[in-house]
Amino acid sequence: EEIIRETIHDVLTKVGCVVETARDGDQAVAMLSARPYDLVLSDIKMPGKSGYEVFAAAKKARPDCPVIFMTGFGYDPNHSIIRARQEGLSAVLFKPFKVDEFLAEVRGAMARP
Repeated sequence: EEIIRETIHDVLTKVGCVVETARDGDQAVAMLSARPYDLVLSDIKMPGKSGYEVFAAAKKARPDCPVIFMTGFGYDPNHSIIRARQEGLSAVLFKPFKVDEFLAEVRGAMARP
């Protein structure tokens, strides 16, 4: 969702991060194949590739890359969260979330070795 992308971009930029955004899963996977990232934030359900496919692309590009999922759904019919947690998912944020909660998860994911 554009408003969420813009808000996250603004919040992270204000704390000194360099942020790139993708409009959908296809663009995110293309970006991940072009260069490595220090952190990936992905919605679970979006147009094009799913959040799990973005997670897999991030881990393929850089196995130690932390990935945080965001979701507005309480139910995960494809079990993306469970599968990704078994494969190294850093965190899940349930929308709507507060900025301080979001930043705490980002800091925590970046601090893990």
